[in-house]
Amino acid sequence: MKYEIGVYGLGVMGASIAQNILNHGFSAAVYSKAEEERLHFPSGKYTEAHPGGCLVCESEEELVQSLQSPRKIFLMITAGAPVDSVVETLLPMLEAGDVIFDGGNSYYKDTDRRCSLCAGKGIHYVGTGVSGGQLGALYGPSIMPGGSYEGYLAGEKILTKIAAHVEEKPCCAYIGRGGSGHYVKMVHNGIEYAILQLIGEAYMILRHGLGMAHEEVRKIFQEWRQTKLDSYLIDISVRVMEKYEEDGVPLIDRILDVAEQKGTGKWTVLEAVERGVYAPGIYEAVMARNFSARVEERRAGAGLLTVTGDDMKLDDAQAELGDALLLAIALSYSQGMELIRKASEDNEWHIDQKVLADLWRDGCIIRSRLLKDIKAAAEEAKEGPLVLSGAYREFCKSEAALRKLVVQTESAGFACTGFAAALHYYDYYHMQDMPVRFVQALRDCFGAHTYMRTDRPGHFHTEW
Repeated sequence: MKYEIGVYGLGVMGASIAQNILNHGFSAAVYSKAEEERLHFPSGKYTEAHPGGCLVCESEEELVQSLQSPRKIFLMITAGAPVDSVVETLLPMLEAGDVIFDGGNSYYKDTDRRCSLCAGKGIHYVGTGVSGGQLGALYGPSIMPGGSYEGYLAGEKILTKIAAHVEEKPCCAYIGRGGSGHYVKMVHNGIEYAILQLIGEAYMILRHGLGMAHEEVRKIFQEWRQTKLDSYLIDISVRVMEKYEEDGVPLIDRILDVAEQKGTGKWTVLEAVERGVYAPGIYEAVMARNFSARVEERRAGAGLLTVTGDDMKLDDAQAELGDALLLAIALSYSQGMELIRKASEDNEWHIDQKVLADLWRDGCIIRSRLLKDIKAAAEEAKEGPLVLSGAYREFCKSEAALRKLVVQTESAGFACTGFAAALHYYDYYHMQDMPVRFVQALRDCFGAHTYMRTDRPGHFHTEW
């Protein structure tokens, strides 16, 4: 028997994707270099339900030889050198027209390179962004494929079937050529970083800034689920706060305040710098994780540095903080979408941001009720940032709440950099006259770098 698709890599995500494929009635051959992962993959139940439906292979050769032509192999392995190694191993075994889907968090320039390498040998390479974590992979992720369009079409039936669905529409669509699929997934993760930082700061403001009891905070987050803040991340925030230790202490109170990261946030920040896109919320989220590792210095600073400020006060914490959080999250989407728009222009990917809003409505980590509004904004702001669209005017009515919150946190000595960055992003877009006017004068004064004038075109230099 020949199988419809192969899955290479049976870690948490790979095993979940493989089970998702099998649960939807497709036959699959699976393989992992780790013998333990092969032994623990539950192939038996799939073979019983669909005779011959699943084969656990003992080698790459068996995996390749067991597949229908054109062969389709879904890689779910660690990004970077491991992907290059596996691709190098597989290529001599494949034939023209076969397809490799890379479902890991590969760097988009690596995907560009692999697309070219494979195309030179007649093989289709599809950089496939997959979001949703283990449960998403198992029950329906958001899938963002880019690269070879012919390769995508070869696997479209399977990908759209295993993806999450909203109103019978799959959260899966072709993004564009080259590394565009992995680029979109990278920025998706950058937006995720920003939103996670904002939610963490909201919890800290309520719990420590305003001195609320854990149960009070949990109740506020529960109430937010009935508003436009309703999202996967708010939902699991409630789940986190519902977890208690055996002695009754909330588990969150015993989690060390050191955050880790896998690199996609850093890549997003570097891309924003490279392309000249202002993305302060994503930057501050990445830097907060970096700085959190400096535990000893932070503990020392708490005993040495003084803060002269006022106690934090909000008239209606649930409403005011909720409004500020809603606007800040909406601005996080605007930052990410602006970066994708710029990269799409630079690389001629022709990415449709309305499609991205649909892809993210379910299955992925940043799925949210807001995405209907994000789609409306993307439809209107085809050549500019979402924050300037009419669809964002409703969000921007919360500017006063966000400004008040930032003033309160700054005055109280709380470094809520996520909320402050959101406000700075908003304020930069309404500033008609920026301080860099004086910067340009100084640059010309010390380095003869020239400046432009408001009253006539060209570049000018003054003998200061």
